[in-house]
Formats: sequence, C-alpha cells, structure tokens
Amino acid sequence: MPTSILIDTDPGIDDALALTLAAKLPALRVVAVTTVHGNTDVNRATRNARLVSSRARLSAPIIAGAAAPLVRDPQPARETHGAEGLGYVVPSLAGEHESDGAADAIIAQVRDGHRLTLCCLGPLTNLASAIAFAPDIADLLGPVFVMGGAIAVPGTQTATSEFNWWSDPEAADFVLHARLDLRLVPLDVTRRIAVPGSAIRALEKVGSSDKDARFWADALRFYADFHRAHEHFDGCIVNDALAIALAADPSLAEWEEMRLDVSLSDGERRGTVSKSVIGGRVTVAMRVRAGEVLSLIERTLFSQWLPEGAFASGADDADRWLASAAVRDTNT
Repeated sequence: MPTSILIDTDPGIDDALALTLAAKLPALRVVAVTTVHGNTDVNRATRNARLVSSRARLSAPIIAGAAAPLVRDPQPARETHGAEGLGYVVPSLAGEHESDGAADAIIAQVRDGHRLTLCCLGPLTNLASAIAFAPDIADLLGPVFVMGGAIAVPGTQTATSEFNWWSDPEAADFVLHARLDLRLVPLDVTRRIAVPGSAIRALEKVGSSDKDARFWADALRFYADFHRAHEHFDGCIVNDALAIALAADPSLAEWEEMRLDVSLSDGERRGTVSKSVIGGRVTVAMRVRAGEVLSLIERTLFSQWLPEGAFASGADDADRWLASAAVRDTNT
C-alpha cells in the first residue's frame, strides 16, 4: 500500500526532479502539491509545479501558497535556478497570481487523511501557517520530511546556513517546536546526491532528438553551470530528491535524534542550525547510502535515455569535491 504524501515545494530545478520522482515511485501516492516562495517567486513556482506535474502525469491538485516569509521579504535564488526557476527551460506560459490556499489545503488534507506524510522541499512558511491556524493537525500528522538546514557541514546561503531555513527562519523555528514527527534531511546528506556532469552531457546529446530528454538537459545543465562556476564541481547536487527518496524508503539513511534551534538573527548566522538542550526534538538523517539513491533516481527517471550506471560516479565525485572544499576552507 503506497504512502499518501503531500509535497510542499518551490520549483526550482531539484524540486522539479523531486516532484517527478515522487510521481513515479510506486511506494508513494501524491495527494496534493502546495507551492511556496523560495527558489523563485510563488507565481512561477506554481506554474512550474503544474508544468512538471503534467509532464510526469501527476493528477494531484496543485495549490498556490505563501508569496513571502512570515516576517521577511522574499529573496528568490535566481542565480541558482534561473529567471523562470527551471534553468534554461523557458515555459510557454507566464506565472500568474493565485490566492494563497496552501495552509487551508494542508489542514484539509491532514484532517481527511490518516497520519498523512508531508514532504517540505522549500521554506516552511506554509506548514508553519497551517499549524498556527489549526494546532490540532500537529497531533494528526504522520512523518514530516523536511529538506533544510545544515548540522555539521558548511551552509549554501551563508557560511553556516542553508537556503530554505535562511529564507524563513521564523517558520523553521515554529515548525521545529511544533512537536511533530520531524525528519530533517539536511545538507550533511543531500550534498552527496550528485548528478555527474558526464550524465548531463549525455542527456544533452539525446535531447537533440528527444524533447523530454531536452527538458531535463536544459534544467540540469543550468544547475551544473552554476555548480561549476561557483562551487568548482562538475555536475549538480539534487538536494530535494533525497527527501522524496527517504519518504519512500527511510532505511536509505541512518537517523539520529537531536534537539535543534535555528538562529533568527539578521546577520551571517541567520537560519543557522545549532544543537540546544531546549531545542525542538528532531530525527535527523546524518548518513545516507548515496549510491543507492542515485541509482534509484537514474533507474526511475532517466533509464530511457542513459545507459545503466550513468549516475554511478556521482556519490564518489561528491565525496572528493566535499573533501577538497574542506581542505580549501582549512587553508583559508
């Protein structure tokens, strides 16, 4: 029996891949998708979620959500995901304004479903709002998988903070202390889920005669260009796909119980996660079988275009890159 899951997302290149993976995995049944500000503005995120869902033949309702963090201004990651949020893919339709219905949709789905699983791939604004409006859903929810935060590795937005939690630290703080079955999937494990540059280049060749392959090549190539220019890595890290893979099979990771807080400062430590005796209780993925996750992504989404093993070097590539980055940090 598949797990019923609601996905809260801000597509976003890796979000698009994660949403497609969720649509294709037989272990999951997507009951709804809510969108949020983050990698792009919420209008584009909603448009992108519909485009990706249509391509993946996912029929779940898609509901627009929060256009801004709880108390801050939105700051989209256009340098990472492109002007439209999907890299070099330029959708034919513009993003249009829709009313924020995400919190209501989450509340309704949780009350209608038995121990519904949530998977949050962007800032936590929608989930925080839903719990604030209807505190009873905290006791009704099943596991909540959250891609966000950095525990013992450097951040992506600042030296210590990850983008999603930097974007809306107040929402992250609220969710942390909401007494949920919170399963955190931080940068500590997601940075190992690397699509090799060689696979993206092979996909680009196939894309010259296959429009579906071209869609993914155009999206991932932009992401890879960003990683090459800013992080000296040949390939791209698809963080959000890991949260979906773990929602389908939590045994792919090793989990640790922790108490965590998040910084609400306006400075360099904004969104930074720290251990605290008074922090919220969280179950954190600290080690992952990255090769198996990459094989799952390759097999489920790309086997029609790429030979078996095209993603096989990704985990080792990421390990070498992360080790090299740690050496550079030590020497600076």
